[in-house]
Amino acid sequence: MSASETVDAARALLADEDALSQSDLSALLSAAMKLYTTLSPDPYSDEALAGLDVTTTQAVTVATALLRSQSLTPFEFSVWFASSGR
Repeated sequence: MSASETVDAARALLADEDALSQSDLSALLSAAMKLYTTLSPDPYSDEALAGLDVTTTQAVTVATALLRSQSLTPFEFSVWFASSGR
């Protein structure tokens, strides 16, 4: 399956909220993050993020969940954020 077909399949799942378990959702998010960080030449650029179609609440929810999953504090994140050149 191509990347665009995978994205289309993931979008189709939004119509069926009971289609995936929490474990499946976590695996899907992990795969998406690995693709993004591996294939994006500049993951922090405005161009790289122009295609995002998420609300502020959705972005912060995922960011907070990721910070907690890695046992990072907001302070540690702010150090990383400051050093990214943004």
